[in-house]
Amino acid sequence: MNSREAEQAMPLDAFIDETIAVLGSNADEILVEGAKLFRGNPGPGEHDLVNGFNAQMAEVFGG
Repeated sequence: MNSREAEQAMPLDAFIDETIAVLGSNADEILVEGAKLFRGNPGPGEHDLVNGFNAQMAEVFGG
C-alpha cells in the first residue's frame, strides 16, 4: 500500500518474513496471511469486497 502510516498497512518485516517462508515451501502461490481473505473470496460477494476495499483505500490515500 506504499504507506507506513496506514492502519491497514502490513509491517514490511512481517511481509518479508511471511513471503520468504512461503517461497521456501511447495506453495503454488505466494500469499501472505493478511491477503488470504481477499484472495479466498470468490463468488457473488467478490465485487462488493473489492469495491469496499477500493473505497477504503481512496479514503486512506485521498484518491
